Amino acid sequence: MTEAVTVRRDGDTFQARMFWMRAARLLFPDSPIARVAFETGPKSFDDIWVDYAAGHGQLDQYGRPLGREHIQCKWHVTPGSYGYAALVDPEFINANARSLLQRAFDAHRAAGEAGVRFKLLTNWLVDRDDPLRVMIGTRSGALRHNRLFDDTTDRSRAGGVRKLWRGGARAARVRRRARFRSGARHSRRAAGHAGPDPARRRIAAHPGQRKRLSL
Repeated sequence: MTEAVTVRRDGDTFQARMFWMRAARLLFPDSPIARVAFETGPKSFDDIWVDYAAGHGQLDQYGRPLGREHIQCKWHVTPGSYGYAALVDPEFINANARSLLQRAFDAHRAAGEAGVRFKLLTNWLVDRDDPLRVMIGTRSGALRHNRLFDDTTDRSRAGGVRKLWRGGARAARVRRRARFRSGARHSRRAAGHAGPDPARRRIAAHPGQRKRLSL
């Protein structure tokens, strides 16, 4: 119990420190930061929200100015490291079903615009022997797509990362389908329907809607 309290306290302190480091820059007249928010934004990337002045944000890995940044803080009491497998492991973020990578993908897709970045801030380093280490840009801290998609097979180090991450995405889709089906069955029983579930009839009548719900 004492350890759990310590983890929460230190985690809150870490998050607050990262927030105030950015909020303090609002005091400078020439600051590129226009707004900073706390505990708001897409799920799992809602610790810190930073809005940059149009055209004045820091540059992303492609040299384009950022408009907005969503940051997730992850504090660990003990020293350690992580690798590419942790990003598709829900336990890495103390979740039951969806991993950090899946949530980042969902948040990026929901943003629907360029110039938005989703960042993980943690006191753990990437393991020096993990393939992910060479895929992260030294200056930008962003994933270098050319090193992830390097035209090698799944037997290569980069291929092993791609294979595991593809499997994690498929597993997340299966879990979402299972939750939807379970919810549909529960709703049918609760409503006392003897015939086909009306939700299923609507989905069958609109193939586009079915596709979205099955993702």
